[in-house]
Amino acid sequence: MSFLLPNPLPGTAAAVLGEACVASVGYHDLTPGPTTVEVTDGRLVLTRPQNESGYLFVPWPVEPFGTLVVATTTLRERDEPYRLLVELARGKLNQVRTQTAEWQSIGLRTAPEFERAILDASRQFGRAVLAPTPAESDALATRALEQAHALADQLAREYTAQMLSTRHKDEGQLDTRFAARTLRPPRRAAAEEYTRAFTAASVSFRWRDIEPNESQYDWAEPDAAVAAACAAGLPVTIGPVIDLSAGMIPGWAAGWAADLPTLAACMCDFLETAINRYKSDVRRWVVCAGFNHADALGLVDDDRLRLAFRLFEAAAQVDSGLELILSVAQPWGEYLATDKQTISPLTFPDDLIRAGVRLSAVELEVRAGVRPRGSLPRDLLDTARLLDVFGMLGLPLEVVLSLPSSDEPDREAEQGQSVWHPGWRARPSPEGQAEWGASFAALALCWPQVRTVTWDHWSDAELHLVPHSGLFDASGRAKPLLARLRALRTAHLEPEQ
Repeated sequence: MSFLLPNPLPGTAAAVLGEACVASVGYHDLTPGPTTVEVTDGRLVLTRPQNESGYLFVPWPVEPFGTLVVATTTLRERDEPYRLLVELARGKLNQVRTQTAEWQSIGLRTAPEFERAILDASRQFGRAVLAPTPAESDALATRALEQAHALADQLAREYTAQMLSTRHKDEGQLDTRFAARTLRPPRRAAAEEYTRAFTAASVSFRWRDIEPNESQYDWAEPDAAVAAACAAGLPVTIGPVIDLSAGMIPGWAAGWAADLPTLAACMCDFLETAINRYKSDVRRWVVCAGFNHADALGLVDDDRLRLAFRLFEAAAQVDSGLELILSVAQPWGEYLATDKQTISPLTFPDDLIRAGVRLSAVELEVRAGVRPRGSLPRDLLDTARLLDVFGMLGLPLEVVLSLPSSDEPDREAEQGQSVWHPGWRARPSPEGQAEWGASFAALALCWPQVRTVTWDHWSDAELHLVPHSGLFDASGRAKPLLARLRALRTAHLEPEQ
């Protein structure tokens, strides 16, 4: 497929076109396949091994939202190029119209002004298609694309508000767990802030810090964090216990790269040791994370699937009554646009379920604007569709959210993780983090199948994965997001203690 680019090409767009990819028709999760991208002679050219129709996904600057991944409708392969902005506007407008009709069929009420705005955007799109010159077409399509995104945002927020209202009428205050991940117990003043904002505790640690040398453990920090959570009366989740991100595995274990039996033995031993230590107080465990995404330790896709199976099997053998959770990285599947990996984010847990693994829930990492572990930025409507797709597994869902509040160097962040700069309308800020975090947390809370919403992580003073994504900065000052999350807890969850 090829697409005619606007002239002049926006500078931000030029920097992100290499992230474009194509998803084949027929897959519910719309994950991409291996795609070769070339920009030449004012065209975006995408080549794939198979010849079939598909959806184009491409990051594109959309005012006033910044750079977001935008999708076309289904396009067939042909010699004639498509006009990129027309197809992006068509795709987003189609998504809004389709989702509006679907939600209206289950009771969503939309205002007459919203319906008129959809008609106006549709007319704007029609003028873009019929425009006599490329410049006019691109200008009109840009306006239609912006209108469609504004409508998508409005639709998702209205759905969130009405769904929360409906659930409150049926259930009262929601019992969804609301947490932030910590490595150590917050100090006294911060501990009070934690219990005001959250209803549950989430304790995380890095294997390399707990067992820096084989069979030599240091449990001081997780011991204190679990004890503090129990003292506060908060239900506790521990994990992910094994994370395949770079820097999470101790050096002595990483030395067994590509040796699946030995790696499995080492990981199962650590997991069993952790569970046996805390199982009297902690019944919920995120067993592993990043296994669907990480190209690590010389393990191919099938190796990581087998390894995950072994870990869940080992945990269940320690205590068959535990709740065991799989965490899925990059749930939109951007990593599949290369030919290195083949198992989609939806297929990975499905394969484990079919193999007999008893999963209590699937956790989705919605980490926006960070690479390589995070995802490219999506809007609320795309995230709603993601929750729908993973709902097809028939399991409870858990959502982990993170977004940087700064692009300055972060000494405590995991090396190799960095802010994806083209994705920002302006530089990352605490205010931007607060608006994004509150909006996406509310969307997750309204979803009946989501039983836990976790902000990852609590403080930038602790070791963490995503740069500057904590609720407190490194000097101990609370960021605006903390107050927004506390307001969500007060409005929708059990009251403060």
